[in-house]
Amino acid sequence: MIFGREYDFSLIRTTSKEALLRSALLVSNNDIRKATEIVEYFTKQLPNLPDTDPAPLSALDQVDAFASRLSAWGEKHPDITNGLGNILMQVLKNSKLGAFLQPAAGAATEVPAAPLV
Repeated sequence: MIFGREYDFSLIRTTSKEALLRSALLVSNNDIRKATEIVEYFTKQLPNLPDTDPAPLSALDQVDAFASRLSAWGEKHPDITNGLGNILMQVLKNSKLGAFLQPAAGAATEVPAAPLV
């Protein structure tokens, strides 16, 4: 028992001072005095807490980070990358999309003259 009562400290978020305050209010059932005691206790233990949580990455930033890591990995492993590319091309050529991947027919070398009417 701490602060004179049982609290569910698994709900306390210590990612920022703002998150700590909000979770302390939640744990203490909006008792400002108890929430202040909880916040003071944790801020003594964690003096370098930022004021607010960092903004989460957007979906586009996550895709960009993944693509960068994948590209760096591909540059380090060109043999695997080329092999996977060859396998993918064979699969596509053997699928229904294969007709679109075939080279276009060559142009006729001689065009017959049109009949005069």
